[in-house]
Amino acid sequence: MNKQLKFALFTAFFAALAYGGYAAIRGKPSAPKPAATAESPVAEFLQDDLVIVEPAVLDRTLPLTGSLAPFNEATVKAKVAGELVAVAVREGERVKQGQVLARVDITDVQARVAARQADVEAAKAQQVWAEKNRDQQKALLDKSFISQSAFDNIQSNYDVAAAKLRAAEAELVVARKALGDAVLVAPFSGMVSYRYAQPGERVALDARVVSVVDLSRLQLEAAVLPAAIGQVRVGQPISFRVEGFGTRAFEGRIERINPSANTGSRSIAVYAVIDNRDAVLRGGMFAQGMLTLSRVENALAVPASAVRESIGQTYVYSIVDGLVKRRNVKVGAADAAGRMQVLEGLAAGDRIVRVNLGSLREGMAARLSGPAPELSVAK
Repeated sequence: MNKQLKFALFTAFFAALAYGGYAAIRGKPSAPKPAATAESPVAEFLQDDLVIVEPAVLDRTLPLTGSLAPFNEATVKAKVAGELVAVAVREGERVKQGQVLARVDITDVQARVAARQADVEAAKAQQVWAEKNRDQQKALLDKSFISQSAFDNIQSNYDVAAAKLRAAEAELVVARKALGDAVLVAPFSGMVSYRYAQPGERVALDARVVSVVDLSRLQLEAAVLPAAIGQVRVGQPISFRVEGFGTRAFEGRIERINPSANTGSRSIAVYAVIDNRDAVLRGGMFAQGMLTLSRVENALAVPASAVRESIGQTYVYSIVDGLVKRRNVKVGAADAAGRMQVLEGLAAGDRIVRVNLGSLREGMAARLSGPAPELSVAK
């Protein structure tokens, strides 16, 4: 085979090889295109998940508990010993000031009054005789018929007689008072809480007969820890509830603060007075209430559940132009209703996320779902 033929064969071979590679490359399927990127996450909110920042009245409060007691309470006791001839009232009855509650037999008292009256008459007679004798002896002294010492003795007898008369008159006053004390009367208007004695019983001096309470004003005594007592002031209002009255709230105010702490607990007693003119509350009832320490009018209030904290920074999530925005805020203490005052970072009308949903991020799209809240129509 000559050289020209060999060269032609090699050329044809490499040409065929090159063409086959080119065809193989063109026939190879192309690499798949990268998949399209996923859509940005969207935060869906229900109507109740959001809250609009609005001005409100915020009360900073202190919880108080204690028992109610009548502000005025008295036990009427027998001022004279004797037999009870009548007890005119029973438990639960209303009485007026000065109303007769009970009577003690006055036979013994009348006898003592008569005896004291007789003592007074006898003392008067003695004084009259001593006065006449003194006057006679004074005339003799003036004429020097008796000595000065003899007259002084007669004058002393007169002074003794006058003193005995004054003593007899004082004992008569006491006896007559005992006659009035045999009738027991109500010291103030109120209600009978206990009847200790029955008609026919013989009572001793200072024996308890009837207890009367005035329910028009009640007192709530509560203990306050030393850490909080500095914030308590006379005149601060208190709102409380009593078992058996459901959600009905009663009002009172702090009237007194004990100047000494309890030896054991170191707590300090405060006393609130409650107006109870309708007498629906009773002594001994247990009350749970809140003492209003301070009140802020027109405060921007948000739920405490909406406020979050991270690395020393307090913030909330708000919805602005359909996006989730993180807003750094400065807040005050929470009130009893779980609301916090926003001092900086928000304005009235801002819409924020009410609760911690856990997966929110800055810049997320926000979408509201669910039915819109019904609007109240003024009539």
